[in-house]
Amino acid sequence: MIADLGFAAFAERNSPRYTLYAAARLSAGVRTSAVVEATLTSARARWEWLMCQPCPAAEVWEELRQQVERQSEHSAPQNPVLAVLYQRLPNAVCADSWVLCRLLGFPVAEAAELMGTEPSVVEAALAAARRTLPQLVDAEAPLRHL
Repeated sequence: MIADLGFAAFAERNSPRYTLYAAARLSAGVRTSAVVEATLTSARARWEWLMCQPCPAAEVWEELRQQVERQSEHSAPQNPVLAVLYQRLPNAVCADSWVLCRLLGFPVAEAAELMGTEPSVVEAALAAARRTLPQLVDAEAPLRHL
């Protein structure tokens, strides 16, 4: 019963934010709710195992990112800038940090919580993105601030 409540709270808190991320990365024709649902279904099936991990949020974020990657292989990105970011930045953390903080307008601390990492990691990832692709990352303004 307690595990069910814990998962329900986790899903309720993160589902809208996961949906925003998936919608930003995927083409308009992709059902982002299906991607988020698949991620949360996987998390629910592994919930006890996840609760034994050092950072359950990081594990679920990685699952979400993989679900989005699988879907993006079959369709063009909604925003072509994102395709360049994910190809040319040093790693997915840099690109995910940029999407969450610069495109969607999440505060650094909230993006870090969502990805299951520390704010300093997100700040470093954003700095790496600015150094690597200044012409792209400085051109985008936040679409939404939560």
